[in-house]
Amino acid sequence: MVKFEIYKPNFVRFVPARFFKIRFWISQFWFKALVVGFGLYVFFNKDITFQFRLSSLDTPVLTEVFQENGLAQPVSKPSVNVSTLPVETVVANLVEENETTRPVVVTKDLKDRTANNFSNIGFLVNPNYAQRNKVDPSVVAYHKKVCTDYVKRFAKVAILEQQKFGIPASITLAQGLLESNAGESRLSLESNNHFGIKCRSKCKGCTCRNYTDDSVYDMFRVFDSAWESYRAHSTLLTGERYKHLMKLKQTDYENWAYGLKKAGYATDSKYPEKLIAIIETLQLYRFDQMAIKG
Repeated sequence: MVKFEIYKPNFVRFVPARFFKIRFWISQFWFKALVVGFGLYVFFNKDITFQFRLSSLDTPVLTEVFQENGLAQPVSKPSVNVSTLPVETVVANLVEENETTRPVVVTKDLKDRTANNFSNIGFLVNPNYAQRNKVDPSVVAYHKKVCTDYVKRFAKVAILEQQKFGIPASITLAQGLLESNAGESRLSLESNNHFGIKCRSKCKGCTCRNYTDDSVYDMFRVFDSAWESYRAHSTLLTGERYKHLMKLKQTDYENWAYGLKKAGYATDSKYPEKLIAIIETLQLYRFDQMAIKG
C-alpha cells in the first residue's frame, strides 16, 4: 500500500508548538486583550477625557464641562411642587434663597464700581471669579439683586409666553437676562430690545437702530415696550429656523439651550452652558412648571 505523507515546509517543522498556541490565543481573545490594555493605559496616564451631552445636568461629564468653562455648577432640582403658588411668592423665595450677604445699600460709589467694571450676569455664570479676584461681596450682592429684580419684573410675562407659544419660561428669562445684561444694556435701555433681535430684510413697519460697537450692517429692532420685545422673541422662536425645538418638552431647558446654539441664535460657543447656569442658579425652571400647570 502506498503511504502518502503530507509535506510540511521546513520552517513549519522547526517552529515550536508554543507559537501556534499563542497565535490561537490571540485570534480568540484579542478584543479582551485590547480592552484590558486600554484600561491599563487610562489608569496609568489619566489624561483621556470624553464629553457627552446627555439630557440631564446631574451627570459627572457635564459637571466637568461647567468646571472647565468656569461656569456655575448645576444645582439639584427640588422636588417641591410650586405650580400652585403665586408667581410673587416664588420670586420672593428666589430672591431670599440667592441673597447670601447683608441687604445691599446702594450708594453712588457702589453703582459706579459695578457699572464700570462688572457685568450683572458675570457672577452667575462664573461664580469663582469674585473669590479669585477678591471682589467686594457687596458688589456681588448688588449684581445678583439686579438679576433677581429682573426675574421679578418679567416672570409673569415669560409664563404667559410659554402658555401661548410653548417656549419654556426659563429659557425666555435666561436669554433676556443674558442678552440684556439683566435689563441694563444700551440695547434694552434705549430700544427696549431684551433679546438682541435684529432687523430682517422682511421687517416692514419696524424701527431699527445701529450701535457704534456693532457692524454697520447690524441693525437692531426698536420696540415701544419691553413686552413687545418678549412677544417678538416668541414669534422668532416659533419661526421656521427654530420650529424643530417645539418637539422638545417644555421642561427640557437643557436641550432647548443647546438647540438654540445649534440653530444659530448666538455665536458664543459657551452660550448653552451660560443659559443653563443662569437657569440653575436662579432656579428659573420653577416657572416652566407653573406655566404647564396653569
